[in-house]
Amino acid sequence: MKFGIFDHIERRDDVGQAQQFEERLQLMELADAGGIYSYHVAQHHHSPLCLAPNQLVLLAAAAQRTKQLRFGPLVLVLPLHHPIRLLGDACASFSAHCVAGTPGADYAEPRLAERLTHHVRKGMGAPAYSMFEGITDDHRTLAETADAFLTRVDSKGAARALLTTDDETLPTFWSDLAELGWLGLHLPEEHGGSGYGAPEQVVIIEALARHAAPGPYVPTIVASAAIAASGDEAAKVAWLGGLAAGTTVAAISIDNDLTLNGSGASATVDGDAGVVISGALANVLAIAVGEDLALVDTTAAGITVETPKNLDLTRRSSRITLDAAPATVIAGGARALVDYARLYFAAEAMGIARETTDLAAAYANERLQFGRVIGTYQAVKHHCANMAVGTELATAAVWDAARAEASGGDQLSISSAIAATLAIGTAEWNCQLCMQVHGGIGFTWEHDAHIYLRRATAMKVLLSEKASAERIVELARDGVQRERSVDLPPEAEPIRDEVRAFAERVKGLDSAATRSAMLAEGYAMPHWPKPWGRAAGAVEQLVIEEEFKAAGVRKPAYGITGWVILTLIQHANDDQIARWVQPALNQDLIWCQLFSEPDAGSDAAGIKTRATRVDGGWLINGQKVWTSGAHYSKYGFATVRTNPDVPKHQGITMVVIDMEADGVEVRPIKMPSGGSEFNEVFFNDVFVPDDDVVGP
Repeated sequence: MKFGIFDHIERRDDVGQAQQFEERLQLMELADAGGIYSYHVAQHHHSPLCLAPNQLVLLAAAAQRTKQLRFGPLVLVLPLHHPIRLLGDACASFSAHCVAGTPGADYAEPRLAERLTHHVRKGMGAPAYSMFEGITDDHRTLAETADAFLTRVDSKGAARALLTTDDETLPTFWSDLAELGWLGLHLPEEHGGSGYGAPEQVVIIEALARHAAPGPYVPTIVASAAIAASGDEAAKVAWLGGLAAGTTVAAISIDNDLTLNGSGASATVDGDAGVVISGALANVLAIAVGEDLALVDTTAAGITVETPKNLDLTRRSSRITLDAAPATVIAGGARALVDYARLYFAAEAMGIARETTDLAAAYANERLQFGRVIGTYQAVKHHCANMAVGTELATAAVWDAARAEASGGDQLSISSAIAATLAIGTAEWNCQLCMQVHGGIGFTWEHDAHIYLRRATAMKVLLSEKASAERIVELARDGVQRERSVDLPPEAEPIRDEVRAFAERVKGLDSAATRSAMLAEGYAMPHWPKPWGRAAGAVEQLVIEEEFKAAGVRKPAYGITGWVILTLIQHANDDQIARWVQPALNQDLIWCQLFSEPDAGSDAAGIKTRATRVDGGWLINGQKVWTSGAHYSKYGFATVRTNPDVPKHQGITMVVIDMEADGVEVRPIKMPSGGSEFNEVFFNDVFVPDDDVVGP
């Protein structure tokens, strides 16, 4: 049997001409968790085949169907210039090189391939890696591969070597980055890229940041992304190929004192470009001048580059002045340059924040003092927790901006400004806390903490948090809001048809009629169980939110009342449900929660409000505090202590208290705003009948 796939084989000269023949090769090992990672075939002397990624997808499908393959080569080899492909594409740049010592074997990562194979053999699928963030498993696989590569080339070692050298050069693995395709991962294929987008580039940048990678990677990516987004075809042809191949290196200037003179081929730039990261290594300087993007060849006349002593010795900044330097102008391109600078430097900051958090947490879990690891002490624990919270906020913002990149425009501008505002300050703060958690060792030259602090502090100079925050305010004042969306599965569409039809029926009704219609069909609280809701799962809930928003239909807002009523639906008896649930859904009754007390806030089981048994019910005495809405609620759902002689987590009963009953006193608490949204509530022999005891 001969597979038609081989009619479209792409071949590489340096691995020999592919040969097709009819000899059967037994597939010995196939690690396929959405893609082929490594595979071994019987030994033959024939040259390897070089398959394009889409062809390898077909090969994987064929292998799964037949378990045997007919093809000529010893090993299937991917072109080295092709980047690591995501799981969904079933390809990886390291794939077959590890199998039989073929040319390009130094690009392989056999240890990772073996681990992936092991997981598939055990029926576990691809392993989950917690050390990198991403939206999909594909992203995490890409991140793990990047981590393996950067570990192998000793990126941290390369950064540390620069601490004691006078001159900065491109890292020795720069050409390898280019051959892996990372520099063009986000660029169109017709301009030397791979056709992916910002999310995949964020994965790589985070990995580089965690490994303190030296070199002009991020400014080069920023420049190429801005040119791809805002340049005309001539600019793209002129610059993107070299930037993707690594033969052209970029630096950027977004905070400067520059003037653009002339236009077209006669355009020149004058002035001070300010602090320019990797300025001494760059072939091209991408400059934001007013609303335009100017591209200046740094080898041209009229350019002076001075590199003073630097805080970040692993990626040095320069001061560049221009005197009638010739420039290629992309009209209106400054916005794209600034947006991408904020996005991708925020991604780098996210990586630094995560790495320093992990370093601090790991040390806190192994360093012993007073016979205990220091992570058990609250002060250290809080530092690590605060670092983790800051990192997660930064991560969420960066990934939101990465997703917004596909939309561009205001959505990219506002989300990238948010990402920069959150991530860049967090990186520096986490570096400081990392050093503090480590104590004395964190302040030594030998520890890596200061390398990350140097990088984070230098980055903060380039990208002002204040400017990013001001940009958010400016866009918000112009009415720009971040649009939220979720990619839903195909099964959402039949649901959407039904929901849309309902929304169309009710969108012109008044609020009371709309509420009645929603209650009748379960749309008021769709996630509640039937008949009160629709027992809607996550997909249906999201569809309802989308369609109601599109139609301008608003669900009734129940607030705390909704929390109480759902609990009653789940735990009250039929008589109680009949008396309380429907009137609350009709918004005839408002409820409050009577839980917190002066000595029982977070410790909810510390309550002292007591219930004493009397004929037909209970007498309630005590005090609640911080009760929102008590001053306008008809009923309160209260925790009371019915048995003081058992451990504090026992002997507690839930009761419903009529807030208008004798003995109930509500005292509003004045807030800084002058209003009173929450209250103190006192109970003095308030009677609660047995019929109003919910349990236990």
